[in-house]
Amino acid sequence: MQRLGDERGIALILALMVLLTLSALALALLASSALEPRISRNLHDASRARWLTEAGIELGYGLLAAAGDGAWNALLATADASWVVLPSLDGAALPGLTPAEGTYVVSIRNDRQAADGMTVRSAGTFNTTTRTIEVVVRRVAEGSSEPTRRVFYTISGWREF
Repeated sequence: MQRLGDERGIALILALMVLLTLSALALALLASSALEPRISRNLHDASRARWLTEAGIELGYGLLAAAGDGAWNALLATADASWVVLPSLDGAALPGLTPAEGTYVVSIRNDRQAADGMTVRSAGTFNTTTRTIEVVVRRVAEGSSEPTRRVFYTISGWREF
């Protein structure tokens, strides 16, 4: 068998190529591991903001159910804008928590497509992340006569954005 030439330097070239490949893989791993805490923080903030938003919807829904028949209609009638922010739920924190642990804003709007319906919107904010949920709430009356008539509110639609 005849040799084409001196092949003594090929081992160095192959070793450098393997070292370069391993270095690129190590850098990719380091870059990926540097992003993981940021991704985790974003997921945590988004989850916390969504929980605050859902709590705001529940509190707004509870206020609606507890209010008299004309209380919210009077608030909507005096509104200058299409969305009316509920004064007690404007930038509020959950009971027992501080505003640094997240806030929410609940607003209402008349639903022009259905009788006795309104849209309740809640926006929860934690750090710089905000989540918003809208629900359509309808008033349903049960019973025909006044003494036995019950009025309750039901959620008929849900939208997150």
